[in-house]
Amino acid sequence: MAALRLLKAFLLVAVVQIALAHLSSCENDKIISVDLKHLDHHVDSPRHDAHTTFAERIHSAVKRSQARASAFKSIVAAGVTPRGLNFDSTIELSTKATSFQSPVSAAPGGYIMSISIGTPPQTRTAIADTGSDLVWLQCAPCSVCYQQPDPLFDPRQSSTYKKIRYFSSLCGELPQVSYNWGYCTYRYGYGDQSTTQGDFALDTLTLTATDGSTQTVPNFAFGCGKRNQGTFSGTDGLVGLGRGAISFNEQIGSLIGSKFSYCLVDAFSSATETSPLLLGDAAESTGNSLKAKIKYTPLIRNPAADTFYYVKLNGILVNNKPVSGIQSSVFTLNVLTGQGGVILDSGTTITQLIQSAYIPLLTKLQSLIRYTQIDSSQIGLDLCYDLSGVARPTFPSVTFQFQGVDLVLPANNLFLQVDDQGTTCLALAGTSDFTIIGNIQQQNHYFLYDVANERVGIAPVDSCSTLKSRAEEKSIGLLTMLGKSDYGLE
Repeated sequence: MAALRLLKAFLLVAVVQIALAHLSSCENDKIISVDLKHLDHHVDSPRHDAHTTFAERIHSAVKRSQARASAFKSIVAAGVTPRGLNFDSTIELSTKATSFQSPVSAAPGGYIMSISIGTPPQTRTAIADTGSDLVWLQCAPCSVCYQQPDPLFDPRQSSTYKKIRYFSSLCGELPQVSYNWGYCTYRYGYGDQSTTQGDFALDTLTLTATDGSTQTVPNFAFGCGKRNQGTFSGTDGLVGLGRGAISFNEQIGSLIGSKFSYCLVDAFSSATETSPLLLGDAAESTGNSLKAKIKYTPLIRNPAADTFYYVKLNGILVNNKPVSGIQSSVFTLNVLTGQGGVILDSGTTITQLIQSAYIPLLTKLQSLIRYTQIDSSQIGLDLCYDLSGVARPTFPSVTFQFQGVDLVLPANNLFLQVDDQGTTCLALAGTSDFTIIGNIQQQNHYFLYDVANERVGIAPVDSCSTLKSRAEEKSIGLLTMLGKSDYGLE
């Protein structure tokens, strides 16, 4: 069974400060607010480097996106243990579903989030990853650990920490486990060969309210990592945000009604501008309040990789006309083999189109764009132009036709100016086997993941930052990804 997930190059990484607030319309409902900070770009990140150029960040984002696609391919090819096993009754969440909200901001390389576990709470900074499920922290005593900015999580200092039994259904949710004196130990791998190993355990997750009060989630399952190596340096662990039963969002599903949404700010926004990520019923009510009413496309389950968020893409238009040579079948997911399909992934920066669709699209765009094409090999993208003497460049429109929803991409969602000389490149790349819709193409659109009803809603917005301000005024909670939207929502 496959080790799950690539890290370096594909992490949606984020710093999370979880907060709860009362909805004005429902006295007993709660809202979670979380701040996500970009791992590389945000000034508060331990891995921030102010000396990197925009072009360097783009090049890194391209490489990360390619590596993430390769990792997803290996995960699908290997298959995973089927999910969906019931939790033991003693650890099910009994809190009723409520609305929550958080904030999101774009930048290069990923996001980190702060998470509080234990009694009393120990707050640590961890990578946030939509492409994996396990939540884990480096734990003391640690036999093989990388350097991290905070003290190791110490289970001996928590009165509510307890190891999970080997024969429990929770232990069965992991792809690779072993028996250790009756308890469950895990080994969890990522596509770049990074790994974490340790005790699978339960402890109390603490959520902090906007008024300073707290709410606890008992028996939250996480990995207490004792042997960890790879591309996690600068953080204390990782928070999986996928569709598996042990992911962060699935474990608190009864609190958020299995609904969440985000709206990613434009790639050229400032490093301090944030994007809203809403959790719970507030996500749906916000989507319905938009001028462009939200429309839905079905979520599809892939038995070979059920962590990922698959959707159905029927075709691609350029200037409102179908691209010749692209058949809808190239985007089809084969649920028997797990091959093909289309994944929505905010952790991938540059959209990876299956080659049989990418080549015809690339050819069509080249035939319509009359600017001077230049060598783009150093950047890592296939189609770049010199626009240094062009005051108001124009580009063809591109539309992704999802089942039930058209995602119309404005120029900023397709072409990126990567340096001060006017070099502008197409933010798409070709890959084999399947398609990943990345965050550049998702920016300035509202995406609502209604997992309970197996659907994703999409609506264009004028400004994600304005949407966030409106949400704050309505007190509907907010998750912010902090950091510049520089193609690195990875």
